[in-house]
Amino acid sequence: MKMTGVSGIISAAHHGSDGVLHGHTWQVIVWWHANGDIILTADRKKRYLFEYLKRYDHNVLPEDLAWGEHLAEKIGHDMRAAAVDVSRPLEGIYAKWVRE
Repeated sequence: MKMTGVSGIISAAHHGSDGVLHGHTWQVIVWWHANGDIILTADRKKRYLFEYLKRYDHNVLPEDLAWGEHLAEKIGHDMRAAAVDVSRPLEGIYAKWVRE
Protein backbone atom coordinates (compact mmCIF):
# COMPACT_ATOMS: atom_id res chain seq x y z
CA MET A 1 0.00 0.00 0.00
CA LYS A 2 1.30 3.42 -0.96
CA MET A 3 0.48 6.52 1.03
CA THR A 4 1.20 10.21 0.75
CA GLY A 5 1.21 12.65 3.63
CA VAL A 6 1.75 16.19 4.80
CA SER A 7 2.58 17.57 8.22
CA GLY A 8 1.87 20.57 10.35
CA ILE A 9 2.63 21.86 13.85
CA ILE A 10 0.32 23.18 16.54
CA SER A 11 1.00 24.59 19.97
CA ALA A 12 -1.96 23.87 22.21
CA ALA A 13 -2.81 23.53 25.86
CA HIS A 14 -4.86 20.96 27.73
CA HIS A 15 -5.71 20.04 31.29
CA GLY A 16 -3.63 17.14 32.57
CA SER A 17 -5.01 14.32 34.68
CA ASP A 18 -4.17 16.48 37.72
CA GLY A 19 -6.31 19.32 36.33
CA VAL A 20 -3.35 21.61 35.66
CA LEU A 21 -3.47 23.52 32.39
CA HIS A 22 -0.24 23.17 30.41
CA GLY A 23 0.83 23.22 26.77
CA HIS A 24 2.69 21.18 24.21
CA THR A 25 3.94 21.47 20.67
CA TRP A 26 2.34 18.72 18.59
CA GLN A 27 3.41 17.51 15.17
CA VAL A 28 0.55 16.22 13.05
CA ILE A 29 1.09 14.05 9.96
CA VAL A 30 -1.96 13.23 7.84
CA TRP A 31 -1.75 10.31 5.40
CA TRP A 32 -3.94 9.45 2.41
CA HIS A 33 -3.86 6.42 0.14
CA ALA A 34 -1.84 7.16 -3.00
CA ASN A 35 -3.96 5.08 -5.35
CA GLY A 36 -4.84 7.58 -8.05
CA ASP A 37 -8.06 8.65 -6.30
CA ILE A 38 -6.35 11.54 -4.57
CA ILE A 39 -6.97 14.67 -6.59
CA LEU A 40 -5.31 17.14 -4.25
CA THR A 41 -1.68 17.99 -4.88
CA ALA A 42 0.80 18.02 -2.00
CA ASP A 43 0.70 21.84 -1.88
CA ARG A 44 -3.09 21.86 -1.70
CA LYS A 45 -3.08 19.14 0.98
CA LYS A 46 -0.55 21.14 2.98
CA ARG A 47 -2.72 24.29 2.79
CA TYR A 48 -5.81 22.22 3.67
CA LEU A 49 -4.06 20.85 6.76
CA PHE A 50 -2.70 24.29 7.73
CA GLU A 51 -6.18 25.82 7.55
CA TYR A 52 -7.67 22.91 9.49
CA LEU A 53 -5.08 23.06 12.29
CA LYS A 54 -5.72 26.78 12.89
CA ARG A 55 -8.73 25.81 15.03
CA TYR A 56 -6.42 24.11 17.55
CA ASP A 57 -3.24 26.19 17.32
CA HIS A 58 -2.68 28.44 20.36
CA ASN A 59 -5.92 27.31 21.94
CA VAL A 60 -6.98 25.04 24.77
CA LEU A 61 -7.93 21.63 23.41
CA PRO A 62 -11.38 20.36 24.38
CA GLU A 63 -11.20 17.70 27.08
CA ASP A 64 -12.22 14.97 24.62
CA LEU A 65 -9.21 15.82 22.42
CA ALA A 66 -6.60 16.25 25.16
CA TRP A 67 -4.85 12.97 24.34
CA GLY A 68 -2.97 12.37 21.10
CA GLU A 69 -4.98 9.28 20.19
CA HIS A 70 -8.26 11.18 20.33
CA LEU A 71 -6.85 14.18 18.50
CA ALA A 72 -5.49 11.91 15.74
CA GLU A 73 -8.87 10.19 15.33
CA LYS A 74 -10.76 13.50 15.12
CA ILE A 75 -8.36 14.89 12.52
CA GLY A 76 -8.49 11.62 10.54
CA HIS A 77 -12.27 11.63 10.35
CA ASP A 78 -12.52 15.34 9.56
CA MET A 79 -9.88 15.21 6.83
CA ARG A 80 -11.02 11.84 5.41
CA ALA A 81 -7.52 10.50 5.88
CA ALA A 82 -6.21 6.96 5.83
CA ALA A 83 -4.05 7.54 8.92
CA VAL A 84 -2.89 10.31 11.23
CA ASP A 85 0.19 10.54 13.43
CA VAL A 86 0.20 12.99 16.33
CA SER A 87 3.39 13.35 18.31
CA ARG A 88 5.28 15.38 20.83
CA PRO A 89 8.70 14.37 19.48
CA LEU A 90 10.82 16.26 22.02
CA GLU A 91 9.08 14.23 24.73
CA GLY A 92 9.17 10.96 22.77
CA ILE A 93 5.37 10.61 22.85
CA TYR A 94 3.53 9.31 19.76
CA ALA A 95 -0.01 8.40 18.83
CA LYS A 96 -1.41 6.95 15.62
CA TRP A 97 -4.91 6.53 14.24
CA VAL A 98 -5.55 4.29 11.22
CA ARG A 99 -8.85 4.10 9.37
CA GLU A 100 -10.28 0.59 9.54
